[in-house]
Amino acid sequence: MAQINIDLIVGRQVLTPDGSSLGRIEAIKLVQDHDAWMISEFHIGPSALVERLAVRWLPRLLRDVAQRKGRWRHHRISWNQIDVSDPRHPRLLCDVADVRGLA
Repeated sequence: MAQINIDLIVGRQVLTPDGSSLGRIEAIKLVQDHDAWMISEFHIGPSALVERLAVRWLPRLLRDVAQRKGRWRHHRISWNQIDVSDPRHPRLLCDVADVRGLA
């Protein structure tokens, strides 16, 4: 089991297999497995940033404005769909179509 410093991952740009940008890792969901914490998924995109900041009323306001402009993206990516062997340069291991996107 590899150990990584989450501080090195949060805020990093995730690149797709073709080298384009999917967005930045803004939040990481952890689950406890006995005495260890494991990454279950990465949250990527502007709404994930708002989620990370834990602002409750702001998301609705921002979502309304951003949806009108088509910029409100939020991807939930399973732990096994991102290569974080180089935490400063995370890469998507699957096709973008396989990523769960939320609006």
